[in-house]
Amino acid sequence: MNRQEHEREPDRDEAGGGEDKRPEREEAEPEKQSAPPAQDQEPPPEAWEAVEQLFALAPHLRAGRANVMGDTRVRGDVVAGDKHVRVHLHSGEPSRLRRVGPLPATELERVERTFAPNRCYDQLCAGLTEERVLVLRGRRGTGRRTAALRMMRQTGKEAVEVIALDPGTEPAEYAGHVLPGKAHLVVDPAAGEDGPLRDIHLHAVRHRLADSGGLFVVVVDHGTVLDGVEVKEWTSPRPADVVTAHLRHLLQQSGHSRAEASAEIDRLLQMEVSERYVRSGPSPQEAAEFARLLTEYSGGRCGLEQLTGYGRMSADALVDSWFGDSGTDLRDKAFLISLAAFDGSPYPLVVDLGDRLYGRLDAVERPEHAAAHPVFGTSRAKRLELARAREYSVDSDTPWGRIPEQAVEFENENIWSAVLRHVWNGHPAVREPLLEWLDALVADQRPLVRLRGAVSAGVLASSDFGYACERFLTRWASSPSLMERQLAAWALYTAAEHGMDTPVGRLLGVWSRQSDLGQRWTAARTYALLGGTTVTTALRDIGRMAAVGPVPDAALQAALEQTLDVLLQGPAATTVLGRLVQWRGSGDRLGELAARGFLGGAARRRYEPGAGSAWPRLLWLADRDPVARRHVVVLWRGLLGDRSTRDEARDGVARWVRAADHASAKEAAARSVSGAKPAVGVPPDVEAVSDVEEALRRLLPELAVTANERDRLDYLLRRLRDGSGKPGPAAQRLRTALPGGPPQVLTGP
Repeated sequence: MNRQEHEREPDRDEAGGGEDKRPEREEAEPEKQSAPPAQDQEPPPEAWEAVEQLFALAPHLRAGRANVMGDTRVRGDVVAGDKHVRVHLHSGEPSRLRRVGPLPATELERVERTFAPNRCYDQLCAGLTEERVLVLRGRRGTGRRTAALRMMRQTGKEAVEVIALDPGTEPAEYAGHVLPGKAHLVVDPAAGEDGPLRDIHLHAVRHRLADSGGLFVVVVDHGTVLDGVEVKEWTSPRPADVVTAHLRHLLQQSGHSRAEASAEIDRLLQMEVSERYVRSGPSPQEAAEFARLLTEYSGGRCGLEQLTGYGRMSADALVDSWFGDSGTDLRDKAFLISLAAFDGSPYPLVVDLGDRLYGRLDAVERPEHAAAHPVFGTSRAKRLELARAREYSVDSDTPWGRIPEQAVEFENENIWSAVLRHVWNGHPAVREPLLEWLDALVADQRPLVRLRGAVSAGVLASSDFGYACERFLTRWASSPSLMERQLAAWALYTAAEHGMDTPVGRLLGVWSRQSDLGQRWTAARTYALLGGTTVTTALRDIGRMAAVGPVPDAALQAALEQTLDVLLQGPAATTVLGRLVQWRGSGDRLGELAARGFLGGAARRRYEPGAGSAWPRLLWLADRDPVARRHVVVLWRGLLGDRSTRDEARDGVARWVRAADHASAKEAAARSVSGAKPAVGVPPDVEAVSDVEEALRRLLPELAVTANERDRLDYLLRRLRDGSGKPGPAAQRLRTALPGGPPQVLTGP
């Protein structure tokens, strides 16, 4: 198809927003471009499939709530067949990747009920009340973000809405994101030497907040670069206070009166195991988890042994006992490392790959001996006992269908990453053989082995990010092999999940400004994995890679389009749609990217819980969000009226009509089984009209404002056929929704 520039300038009011719409036309730094993608290599999964693979094959990753994935069913059209991906969320350490946008009221209410204030908090809260802007500095894991949320809840109005900004937002743009009367939070902004957080940025925020009752809090660590900014230091509350606050909330939730809860708290905290744990100096997050375990003990749901085994250092102490000066055999140590990399995988695979690692480790420990190991080593039962691991049955997908296997995983979900970090940081002699082993894993043709190798590399990167960049991340990202670039994206996501979100964000920003097409491709694919957690930064860098510097090759162009497609499926879809409207009016590479990104997103269907049928994702969003609806209407009208995109846009609308037809047929079949009668006012030949069809019926008049638009859509609906070649019933009913169509009453169920 001939791709022409979009000639029509959309209405600026419809496009919405007054912020800068396009990236600056800066000159890209001269950089050696990566070699063209290798044609004989195995192609990588598309962006959405890469997200699916990550959480399907590595469910032990703690997927962020703000990410595009959840318990999601993806259907047809773009992704062939039906796929169900379940992300297992654990009760331990929460994800480092935080939600962007308005925070749920439930989270704020939980913070209000469980927060343990101290003198530092009281002083900071008084300062925020007076100044309305605060920069709070503290180490990660000390409760600094929780304190900021509690301060905004206490200082603002009772039901103040807290909006989390993307950490990648440039400090100079903060003022442009301020909404009157709202509380705003930025955690660990990507403010480095090239773009520090300056006092002038906060002055602009204060000016926007003037007399509106709004708040603005920036939470930073000691690595954030500041210029002239007054910063307040955070001191975390005492562990005993945190445990007490959480215990009180949990016990009262379980039915205890205030007096009963106080007496039980006294009893629990006077136990020797509790006193010992509190003295160990746990972080607020760890203290909160210990309070949950104490509540389980109080209710008789766990024993004293579990309490005794819990502690901040329990996982690290156990790992240290395995790899320190103990009697653990080297082959068993290799098994433990393999289990850390393949936690939750089939036992034979863990053993096989562990033995391969053992050969490399033995060559370092005994270089004069030929690599060999006993045919019969430690028994299965003893290895599982040593690893404190459990075995369970699982059905694995193979080329021969689903096959039952015995998988193995650590009982303590924190141990797998603790093992990798321990051997990497505590035993320098292990680094080279471990990296050689990982190189072999990521070159393996089995998707599980390859992906878990990348995830393990990401955990190592979270311990020594600079070394990882030099040793493998940059090499993979610049590789002519698209699969190696995808490995880098998986590893970077894992590193971000394990605390390196700020360095990862900075690296992606650097790569997006380079001329190396491989690094740009990797940056785009990593943003697809990070999803809604970095949407502002992602859109900025995607726009830069499309419009500034070298013209994207086919691989990079596809990566940019697919990343937009993925972002359109996530919680920040409305923001993405708004940016696509802005780009569409540019008439250059950005306009083309916006068109193809929107059409890709519009083609995807997702099962929405409670919706009953598989909706076109963007139709579902447009039917519930008026801002998204406005953007969808502007994009459809522009694409249908543009000669270069008209055919694809028609196909996209036809896909929505067929989805409505399928949903209505499904509704009719369900009524037939149940014996339900059509609703009053529905013609007898119309058995059922689905919610999907009703939503499309409400949208179509907004796409047919002019006579040409009306005739174009009517022509499409008249000629649309179902799978048997007959006119689609829904298409014929939807013709009546167009302006000037014959009247017909369709009230639906």
